[in-house]
Amino acid sequence: MANVLVFRTNINSSQRVHQAACRLCMLRGICRWSVDLEDHDCVLRIEAESLTESEIIRILTRTGLECSVLD
Repeated sequence: MANVLVFRTNINSSQRVHQAACRLCMLRGICRWSVDLEDHDCVLRIEAESLTESEIIRILTRTGLECSVLD
């Protein structure tokens, strides 16, 4: 069963979506992911088998994107 991880990001353009996609598509364990460009928090939702919130944050931050857990 996949875990649902939800983040506040600065992924607010198609360029940043592509930037995130390049990193997320290389990770094993992600079932699906999406970004809500209409939401002011640019919510990133990930369904993952084995990844943790801290791993996602670390990977996206290294890519130059802002990412934090959305409570």
